[in-house]
Amino acid sequence: MTFTKTLLAAALATAAMSAQAAPDALLNTSNFQMFDPTGAFVGGAAAPTLTGFIDTVAGTWNVASTTPFFGLQWTASGGTLYGAGTHTVNVNGDGALGAGVGDMTFTVGAGQVGGNINFAWGATSGIDVFNIWNVSTVGGVTTYTSTNFSAIYNGVAVAPDAILGLGMVDGPFPGFSANFNMATAVPEASTYGMMLAGLGLVGFAVRRRNAS
Repeated sequence: MTFTKTLLAAALATAAMSAQAAPDALLNTSNFQMFDPTGAFVGGAAAPTLTGFIDTVAGTWNVASTTPFFGLQWTASGGTLYGAGTHTVNVNGDGALGAGVGDMTFTVGAGQVGGNINFAWGATSGIDVFNIWNVSTVGGVTTYTSTNFSAIYNGVAVAPDAILGLGMVDGPFPGFSANFNMATAVPEASTYGMMLAGLGLVGFAVRRRNAS
């Protein structure tokens, strides 16, 4: 019995490692949208396509684009994901311009995922962006759609409005809302095939052991 359990654990561990070996890459339907404090779309005529990843196991994510924003290239780093519940994240004042300092408190609902990432625009870095996404899976694609939400920053309500996303509290675009809408493919059937193969190996080993 111990031998059987050991093989089963090894097979499941191998399949799990295969399923989690790499984060989910973003599909080319992923996009970035910025709205000014009046709700107007800014930064270009069309939302740029995103590349990057989301890793719900590790709780990390990242996005990038080759499309400039107001003439300057932007990047993002240090993306952290948050599950359902209320979270407080320190805005650590690392922005080169208009740095914010203090705590942001926000609530992620059921069926949602939250995220915080540092946004860099040209020479200005450390701009904190917060998103909360509605998550759904249809036709083999999981989508993370940015929602409108409010938060509390240093005891003051942020963005209790109808504009998608959350107004930024630091950087050169105070009150602007950056929205990252993401999509990933559901793990391929080959992942589950590896798990079935592992379980088949266990069955073969058990039969061989019983026969001996």
